Amino acid sequence: MYELAAPYQELYEEIRKLHNRLRWLGDQIHAADGQTSAKRSLLISLHREGGCTVPELARERLVSRQIIQTQINLLQEEGLVVPRANPRHKRSKCMALTRKGREAVEKMLAREAALLEDIGSPLNAKEVLITAGHLATIRKHLESSDFDS
Repeated sequence: MYELAAPYQELYEEIRKLHNRLRWLGDQIHAADGQTSAKRSLLISLHREGGCTVPELARERLVSRQIIQTQINLLQEEGLVVPRANPRHKRSKCMALTRKGREAVEKMLAREAALLEDIGSPLNAKEVLITAGHLATIRKHLESSDFDS
């Protein structure tokens, strides 16, 4: 009945370790520009989504709005994001990248691509996409499960 418990625990532990390593690595390679992994994450989301509200960004990360608002305020002070009108809500603005923000994201992505090029990869592109697909399947399953603690 619990034959999958141990393999999943092993998988979750590896994901946790990988997440920590990627967060640390991101902090290292983007430190010169003053970007942390937390700010990078928000900038990448805004880059991909085109604009999000603070509550949307918080829900995606399963953290409080206040935590996200603190980071958004820092990004605004740096001139990387600006609030825009939100047609779906009068008070909750959509945060969007400025031109400076888009340039910062492009610089971060280029720096990350160069690092990957330098260190290489233990997987080929097809294997990476297959792995990403498996992780997405697990994430979607967990998101669709009803966990009320």
